[in-house]
Amino acid sequence: MFVGTTEAASLLSISAQRVRVLLQEGRIQGARKINGRIWVIPLYKGIPRISGRSRGPKPRWRSCKHCGKNTIHFNRPNIGINKNNKNTELHVVSAKRGSENLAKGHEIDIHGPCRIVYRPEKPHSCGALT
Repeated sequence: MFVGTTEAASLLSISAQRVRVLLQEGRIQGARKINGRIWVIPLYKGIPRISGRSRGPKPRWRSCKHCGKNTIHFNRPNIGINKNNKNTELHVVSAKRGSENLAKGHEIDIHGPCRIVYRPEKPHSCGALT
């Protein structure tokens, strides 16, 4: 899989400008330019591979993607309100990682492998069903 500079920066938890500096120094392994201006960076185990240098502090890149528990909440009361009142547009779906809201709205794109399970016998503390 290949990513651009912005996605690589997000995976490494650094700025996109720092990724561009690393690319100019030739320190991101397997990266190449296409069409003379767009960088294509390969991923190894989910992150770009960066070669070290002989001077300076050791790099502290994130070794893996965030492994927190991700959940998708369907807000049943808002679905009922939207159905009964045609003038409302309340958010009915939210994606969360732990307690952090990642996205809210009417639709969510899920990239990569995904499994959705309905378990009414094991609700979350907030009352949401997993």
